[in-house]
Amino acid sequence: MHLALTIDDLPVWPHGPYPDGYTASLITETLISALERHHLRGVFAFCNSKALVEEPSLGRILDRWVEAGHYVGNHTHSHHILHDVSAREYMEDIERATRHLAPWMRRSPGKYFRYCLNHWGETEEKRRAVKDHLDAHGYRIAEVTTWFYEWMWDQAFQKCLVSRDEDGIPFLKRTFLEFSIAQARFDAKAGEELCGREIKSILLLHNLPFVAEVIDTMLARFLEEEAQFIPLEEAAADPFYDQAGTFVTDTFRTYLRKLAYERGQKIPAIAPGFENIFDRVRKMAAL
Repeated sequence: MHLALTIDDLPVWPHGPYPDGYTASLITETLISALERHHLRGVFAFCNSKALVEEPSLGRILDRWVEAGHYVGNHTHSHHILHDVSAREYMEDIERATRHLAPWMRRSPGKYFRYCLNHWGETEEKRRAVKDHLDAHGYRIAEVTTWFYEWMWDQAFQKCLVSRDEDGIPFLKRTFLEFSIAQARFDAKAGEELCGREIKSILLLHNLPFVAEVIDTMLARFLEEEAQFIPLEEAAADPFYDQAGTFVTDTFRTYLRKLAYERGQKIPAIAPGFENIFDRVRKMAAL
């Protein structure tokens, strides 16, 4: 199993405040320490630049990320969802991020962009306009083959912190570690069945408090399972990703499931056997 690990939404999670005891800087330092301990370098973080304009001191987080041997990619300025804005607004937002992230992006081995929530556009006109813009400006698309719904575990984790649920937190950590291995293996197998060969997966995590709690153990578990972490550049060069951004999609799906759906096939979103655990975590998160 070959995986390129990527992180979204540095320097700061844009969808809500962190709980007491957690800061964007602390979470990033924890990620950096875990990556260093397991000898992972060159990890791409896909960044929103709006927070840097509102609070310039957050640039220090990106300084630390790059100093530690990692890279920065473009994830738009404002984290707009393409479905919610015009193609022109979205492209302008990409270029704002290009300008604000330039000090860090220029130290990366290539220009990579990740669509917010992996939306390529709900109309052909919008899809084509944005994809042509990315091509014209030399961006390669960093897709998402597999992810672990860690935002849901994080919401449940934060509720446990507030309610002082001492049993809930160990349950969340244990099930996430079990689920993450199972989901990565399930997605890798589904990709092999879809393509007739092994694919190089691109894994997404977010800079969340819960991720900071589990990242070290998660990486250790993956290495014990003989997973091989590879650079994003190597994974993105796989011809498997040549269709990124090339057709209209009307809802959120990972890249693997988009390709399957386009071919009239369906890959379950959740690794088989984890449906009940997933539902329990969803209820704990009050979703």
